[in-house]
Amino acid sequence: MPLRVITDAEITPSVLPRTRVALVNMPFALADRPSIQCGLLKAALDRAGYKSTVFYLNLELAAEFGALFYRDLSIMRVNMLLGDWLFSTAAFGHRSDEEEYRRVCGAQMDEACSKLGIDFERLCELRNEAFPAWISRWAREVDWGRYAAVGFTSSFEQNAASFALASAIKELHPEVVTIFGGPNFDGTMGREYVRVLPFIDYAVIGEGDHALLQILERTTRGGSALGIQGVVGRSGGKFGKLVDGGPASPIRNLDDISDPDYQDYFETLSRLGRERVLRNAPIILPFETSRGCWWGEKQHCTFCGLNDHTMQYRSKSPVQAIGQLERLASRYRVVNFAATDNILDYKYLEQLCAPLAEKRYDFHLFYEVKANLSPAQVRAMRRAGVDSIQPGIESLNSRILALMRKGITMLRNVRFLKWAHYYGMKVGWNILTGFPGESAEDYEQQLRVLPLLRHLPPPNGNTRISLERFSPFFFDPSFPVHKARPVDVYRFIYPEERLDLREIAYFFDHEMGSTLPDEFHQDLTNQVTQWKAAWQRSPRPTLIYQRAPEWIQIVDRRTEEVAVHAFQRREAAIYEICAETDQTVEGICKQLAETMEDDADPREVRASLAKFCDMGLMLEEKDRYLSLALPVNQHW
Repeated sequence: MPLRVITDAEITPSVLPRTRVALVNMPFALADRPSIQCGLLKAALDRAGYKSTVFYLNLELAAEFGALFYRDLSIMRVNMLLGDWLFSTAAFGHRSDEEEYRRVCGAQMDEACSKLGIDFERLCELRNEAFPAWISRWAREVDWGRYAAVGFTSSFEQNAASFALASAIKELHPEVVTIFGGPNFDGTMGREYVRVLPFIDYAVIGEGDHALLQILERTTRGGSALGIQGVVGRSGGKFGKLVDGGPASPIRNLDDISDPDYQDYFETLSRLGRERVLRNAPIILPFETSRGCWWGEKQHCTFCGLNDHTMQYRSKSPVQAIGQLERLASRYRVVNFAATDNILDYKYLEQLCAPLAEKRYDFHLFYEVKANLSPAQVRAMRRAGVDSIQPGIESLNSRILALMRKGITMLRNVRFLKWAHYYGMKVGWNILTGFPGESAEDYEQQLRVLPLLRHLPPPNGNTRISLERFSPFFFDPSFPVHKARPVDVYRFIYPEERLDLREIAYFFDHEMGSTLPDEFHQDLTNQVTQWKAAWQRSPRPTLIYQRAPEWIQIVDRRTEEVAVHAFQRREAAIYEICAETDQTVEGICKQLAETMEDDADPREVRASLAKFCDMGLMLEEKDRYLSLALPVNQHW
């Protein structure tokens, strides 16, 4: 099916060839959502007077190979860099090292092939025949010469596909300016790509909102974009000297940014047929209400490599954030949204969530948050429509959390899981291992906690941390990181005789001192596997309590053997006091005195708390206590 291009009928005297710009979203970007990078840039370009078109070539590939196949392929991230490997022949030429790549990937490759429903030989055919043919088709079906510039946004595994098409475009239309940006071009990565790859004219390092417009202002007038802040290019031709304008200056006021323009996504989806591209998957609209990370500004989590020069936290005003959601929902008739923010702005809990709740929209929102939210704050988010959440829990041991610089405790992580589940949120989280200073006791404690939480959403998995560029583990020499080198699969994608893999890699193999060996974590892996399996059964594990005058009944179905416990008056009151949040003995005694109007003996309170803990109905940490059962009453 031919790609959409701007026709002559659409060209007005004000839309000259030098004012038309193409933006490209390549595989393996997810098909169920438009690109917020392209959407934001298109809106900025159109506002500045350019005629821009976004080519969603990821949707073209999904339509050709099938929605489910593309979806499964596009979510296979990180370890194998399979998406980039599949386009590496198209980008850099054929290499006969498939079997070595397969050997390095090991069991992961077998699992991937099983998931995709094909064998490795078919993957090799895609890499060496089908995908190069597709690149050639994409390069020739569109008259890229109509455009003054073609911009590629690259994140996750979009690099090789983007390089392949940019190279083909340059061969056919050498006069077209090619511009790259996105997370894959942050820091030294972008500089090295521009230094070596002649089909890249310019790369934007950092936020591209202003830099792209500055590049176009100069190049559409026949000038050079060298020297612009945030722009890297070459002087003296495609093999000239690198000229680096330094990182782009971050946008200060996000209210000045227009809503993302997703019209080209929906037009492409309509042309190709939604069923072919998505099957039954809902469309999700990415939206942005903040950039940077307010926690990272205070204390950068040791393993996090999400921000390079853009850690400074900035957020839209709540009024603008709400308006953006309303306008996007109205324009595109979609109610599913995913915030691209690294972390939720605390002021939104009142100034955004409360107004959204009052409007009673049927929005479904995803946000990343810090897990120290109170039950009331979790409830406020859920009432506003936030029903999918990534809290960055990472561990259920306070000492390991301190090693991560997470600024939270085990009990607060459990509290968040409890109330997010209670209010019907989908919670995405993982358990990470491999932190310098971790001890066997840390994991023994975690192994004691995990079986008590079977009624709460399990982690997606547990894994040893990866070493990411821009993380403190990578750049801070005080950490015992040794022998850092790009993960092995990079050499099967990029020509290491030309590109310095140490400069372009984001993920690094490494040795970390003062950590426990992988085999030590097998018990943890087994526990997580059992927890996830329990949630695949029907009914799922539950732990609830029912209230009645002066007593409660706890029904424990965390295992196949059901247990029922009844607690009277004072013990019932103690359990409920510790239900909402973790409490001290002193705090419990104070609340008992206020509610039951008699003084409580701390020794008796401690005895009751110990009883609950021994029964696995409560957790204790540093003399603070949290009840684990969820109340039945949904209006609690």
